[in-house]
Amino acid sequence: MIDDQYTKYRISDALMATYKLIWDDFCSWYLEMIKPAYQQPIDKKTLENTIGLFENLMKVLHPFAPFITEEVWHLLRDREENDCLMVAPWPERKRIHHKILEQFGFAKDVIIAIRGIRANKNIPNKEALEFFIKKNLDEKPDTTFDGMVAKLCNLSSIEYVDQKVDNAMSFVVKSTEFYIPLGDLVDVEAEIKKLEDELKYTNGFLNSVKKKLSNERFVNGAPAAVIDKERKKLSDAENRIKVLQGQIEVFKG
Repeated sequence: MIDDQYTKYRISDALMATYKLIWDDFCSWYLEMIKPAYQQPIDKKTLENTIGLFENLMKVLHPFAPFITEEVWHLLRDREENDCLMVAPWPERKRIHHKILEQFGFAKDVIIAIRGIRANKNIPNKEALEFFIKKNLDEKPDTTFDGMVAKLCNLSSIEYVDQKVDNAMSFVVKSTEFYIPLGDLVDVEAEIKKLEDELKYTNGFLNSVKKKLSNERFVNGAPAAVIDKERKKLSDAENRIKVLQGQIEVFKG
C-alpha cells in the first residue's frame, strides 16, 4: 500500500499509512501481543524478530523523519560507521498471508468487543473472565488466536459450546456468538436501572424520528440525503432497543 502511494505521488496518504502501520499495528497490537508475563524475560527469537521488524519500520518512516530514525537505527545494533539508514535498502515486499490476516482481524474484533464490555460494565482488567463461544454447526472452530485473545483480555478459560449460554452478556462477530457470564462482577440492580433509563431515552428518540418522518411537509421538502440520514437514525434506534431489551432480560434472568 505504501509503495503504491509513493508511485502515485500521494505523499500525505503514504504518511498516514506509515503512521497507522507504526502506531496502530506495531505499537497498539504487535507489542502487546509479544509482551511477556510480568517480570518475565522475552525470548531471544521474538526479540530478534522484533528488532528486525522495527528496523524496517525505521526505513519506512525515514523519508518523513530522517534525523530521529537515523539516530534510532544506530541505537538498535552495533554498526559499522558507514552502515547508515539513509543508504539502507528499502524493505522488500514479501508474500502476504491473507488467511492469517483474516484470522487476526476476526480475533481483533473479538478483543475489542470484550474490552468494550469491561469498560461499559466497569470490570477491572485484573478480574479474569470466563468466555464461551457458540460453535457454528457447519464450521470447525478456529482456535488460531485463542491464546492471544485469552492473554490480552485476561480470560480464565475459553470454551466452545453448542447452545446459548444463559445469564451472560453476549455479542456477535460475523456469524459467531460469544458469551461472558458476569456473575458477581457487576451490580445487577444498578445495571438494570442504567439499561432501563437508556431504553426509555432511546424509545423517546425513536418516537421523535418517527414523528419527523411521518411529516409529509418534511419528507417532501428535505433533501434525499437528509431523509436517508433520518431513516438511518430510525434503524439504529430500533436495533439499539432490541439490544437493550435483550440485555435487560439477561440481567433479570
